[in-house]
Amino acid sequence: MEVISKSCRKHPSCPHGPCLMFERYTSNGTKSGKKFFACSACRDRSICSFFHWVDDKFPDQKRELWKQIIEANKPPFTHEEYARRRASFQKLPQCERKYCKTCSLLILHTDRDHHKEHEIVDNVSFKQLLQPSLLFLTLNNNKAEAQYFFSTKTIHFVTSLLKKLNYTKLVLIGVPKIHEYLNSKQEENIGFTSFLMDIDHRYMQFFDPEQFCQYNLFNNHFFNDKASKTKLKEFIIESNEEKVAILLDPPFGGLIDAISFTLKKLNQYWQEANSKTNLETVPLLWFFPYFLESRIINNIPDLVMMDYKVDYLNHKKFGSKAGSKGSPIRIFTNIPTPVFALPENEGYRYCDKCQRYVSQENQHCKKCNKCTTKHGNTYKHCDKCQQCVKNSYVHCDIHKKCVLDTSNSLEISGKVCKCSVESSGGDNSNKCFKCFGYGHRKRDCPVNARNLQRKKKTKR
Repeated sequence: MEVISKSCRKHPSCPHGPCLMFERYTSNGTKSGKKFFACSACRDRSICSFFHWVDDKFPDQKRELWKQIIEANKPPFTHEEYARRRASFQKLPQCERKYCKTCSLLILHTDRDHHKEHEIVDNVSFKQLLQPSLLFLTLNNNKAEAQYFFSTKTIHFVTSLLKKLNYTKLVLIGVPKIHEYLNSKQEENIGFTSFLMDIDHRYMQFFDPEQFCQYNLFNNHFFNDKASKTKLKEFIIESNEEKVAILLDPPFGGLIDAISFTLKKLNQYWQEANSKTNLETVPLLWFFPYFLESRIINNIPDLVMMDYKVDYLNHKKFGSKAGSKGSPIRIFTNIPTPVFALPENEGYRYCDKCQRYVSQENQHCKKCNKCTTKHGNTYKHCDKCQQCVKNSYVHCDIHKKCVLDTSNSLEISGKVCKCSVESSGGDNSNKCFKCFGYGHRKRDCPVNARNLQRKKKTKR
């Protein structure tokens, strides 16, 4: 399916704001013409079940039902009420300051009877109030609001780089750890102010409306409507040599087309706030997997993927234990590459020919006339394809391109290579995504050891 990128203000809404419009594809990859509305933030219908065909009438009964669901999912307090509660909480002696992890709530004296059987954090310090992510129960549903936080090394690199480039205002979309870091360093006058935008409403308890707004990146939805949008537009005004940059770290399964559409809207806000021309773009740092480079560049051609490997604290594959290849997450930016300096003490170097910083394994190819390695071992050049490819790839003379070597599974699937796109009969609806053969599904693939075992038992 494909998201249809356009303004969704008039679309029906779910608890995550206006829904996006999608169009389904048939099994052979063509558009079916069937369009529907669904939640912009959740890919799991068990979390947000909104679904409605575009061509069907939206009945009043269903509309009223979803109004009730939206109301029931709102935070228990407004942003202003949360701010007043925090002010009262800060007046308490530390021994009486408690946070309920079960309810995600700072506990006042009047609340204590409601949290007796809950998971409580005692003796909450002012330092913890500045870094609420340490108090939260981390959301971990990869099909909804999964939270993965930057490592200290990544935070220090990003902030020190932007400081050297004289940026002073940071709009942080889904980047709470940098916001917390900057707030904890306010007394040191490090020269930054930041505005956090995140779909997690729990941050409202800890940051004022001038510092935070609940926001859905996928549909450009401000949950506090005009008030939050006004705060953002005021924040991005550049005066007295101030410089704004936008940083975003969306879910890796997020819809790139929808994100790109929103970024263009945010760029318009910045242009209008600072009387910029249509040719000028707000500086941007987008943290996303390297293998989605082509889709990102296709939507926003000004962006360039840098080689820096972004580490996360609480992600097995993207953290310090990511293996020899390191994290696959990169930074896509429109900041000029010669000044986007990567740390040499971490193995990065400057390529004079490409005029950019690259990783140690990313060697310059004379034939391609650029540094070509994206991830893992140094890429090799294929003269037939006239480009560099991964070491694990082999050239397929039948399909005239390099593909992953699947020789071990080809004996079973009977196909030439992974790049086969249709079966001999022209029907690719019954394709196996394990061995890339046809005639069976992944769950029935002969490569699967459990299926082989079952077949042996059946023969007996």
